[in-house]
Amino acid sequence: MNIAIGSDHAGFERKQFILEYLTAKGHIVTDVGTQCVSRTHSAIYALKVTDLVNLGTVERGILICGTGVGMAICANKVNGIRAVMGSDSYTVEQARRHNDTNILTLGSLTLDKESTINLIDIWLATEFEASQTRLHRLTLINDIENRQT
Repeated sequence: MNIAIGSDHAGFERKQFILEYLTAKGHIVTDVGTQCVSRTHSAIYALKVTDLVNLGTVERGILICGTGVGMAICANKVNGIRAVMGSDSYTVEQARRHNDTNILTLGSLTLDKESTINLIDIWLATEFEASQTRLHRLTLINDIENRQT
């Protein structure tokens, strides 16, 4: 799978760990930054990843900050993006299966490395259940987005 990844300063070290993991698993990963632990802002990297997803350059994106909350807020402001904050395996799986989430946000300060990998693996392996009900849900979400423009 082709995946974009980004983080702020709090998520930098975890991003590097995830980048190595995904690459070793055979995924193509585009790293949009940050490239160090110097203070920066989630919104910068959330926009870079969401742009790549919306352009179709990548299939999905992963964003990391201290808690995952800031990245989720930023990503979900972008039309066409359905981000889920990875906190537990059930939520991550259901978000993919029922809502076709295209961004996963993770907290470097709230998840250990093993939990991080577990959530990523579940999210990447889970297919969208493209039933009439689920597709209708996406239409309703798109209608909300269209009201914002």
